Amino acid sequence: MLIGDLGWSLRERSVQELFKVHLMRFSQDATLLNILIGAMPALIALTLGPLIGAWSDRARSRYGRRIPFIFGTAVVSTLGMLGMAFSSSLAGLAISWTVFEMATIVGNPLFIALINDTVPRPILGRFFGAFRIVSLATGAGFFALFFRNELVTVFQPLLVAITAVYLGCMLLVCWRVREPVHALPLERGGWCPVQPGDAQWGRLFAAVSMGAVAVLPININALNACAQFGADAGDFGSAIALTYVISILLAWPLGWLADRYHPLRVGAAVLSAYAVCMLVAWRVVDERTGFLAALIVHGVLSGCFLTGTVSLLPALLPRERFSQLAAVSASLTALLVVVSTVGLGALLDATGRDFRLLYLAGALTAGCGVVLWRSLQKRYL
Repeated sequence: MLIGDLGWSLRERSVQELFKVHLMRFSQDATLLNILIGAMPALIALTLGPLIGAWSDRARSRYGRRIPFIFGTAVVSTLGMLGMAFSSSLAGLAISWTVFEMATIVGNPLFIALINDTVPRPILGRFFGAFRIVSLATGAGFFALFFRNELVTVFQPLLVAITAVYLGCMLLVCWRVREPVHALPLERGGWCPVQPGDAQWGRLFAAVSMGAVAVLPININALNACAQFGADAGDFGSAIALTYVISILLAWPLGWLADRYHPLRVGAAVLSAYAVCMLVAWRVVDERTGFLAALIVHGVLSGCFLTGTVSLLPALLPRERFSQLAAVSASLTALLVVVSTVGLGALLDATGRDFRLLYLAGALTAGCGVVLWRSLQKRYL
């Protein structure tokens, strides 16, 4: 599983940033960037995710109920990555990116579901901590070694190499991981993504969505914001690499904290700190050093949130419908992503691309998320 995580993490950490670099050759429009990175893939996958999740939960085959779907999404992701590597037009790049993101949005809950099916629950937090360490080390290596001002010149061979490593790792997962034997599928009504009684998960899914959306303004736009504050691609790559190194040191303790004190408590505390720090950044950041410092703080805190809460849904959702319900949660997140990214892109263009607004947007969204996370503590703890 951890070897599969290596390929999965390399894809997650690198492809989006490489896409942004390639996109800047064709356009630097903030609205277009936010639509392509956030809104369009989320909108297309809004219904596809829950349907595939329900199908996976009900599937029974000699290869398991997750592996066939993980294999399929890995192949489609590979095709999208190769399409991006060899795209010579904005339209071709956008289409390849959309195909890649559709497979990613559908495949990520399935990969987490496979972990949920195979890893004992008492050690889920620590396993995800180790999972996170592999992911962060992969990202740190990528940004430290390759993310430089001359990245444009090595874009194509680098993306092809990443594609090969990713596909190899995922094929190894499909070949070697053995799923446990599951009971027979539910009755035909189990195909419906949402069933009676699922309203009880609404507040939980809303809280998860708000936490995910809070970090998107900077995640999507930070590279484009470098010019406003006097930073370049090399500065950006070094800052992100340092962020990942710090996060590696925190990953295992955060996994232990999640197991010991519950992901809800960890998530609420980290999201509160994120809201405060981004509000301060909005008021004080106006030059290169401040921008890079805020980028590192953002990266560390958003990473802490992800590591500390990644075991939340596996801990609370029923295993027999986990993939289906996790996909519903991802679809709600996708809906919020559509609204927030389109709105943020339009706001940035309307204000002459004043990227300080990224901090304010993150702070306000995180503040709303804190309210939801605190309310969940009263319900589940």
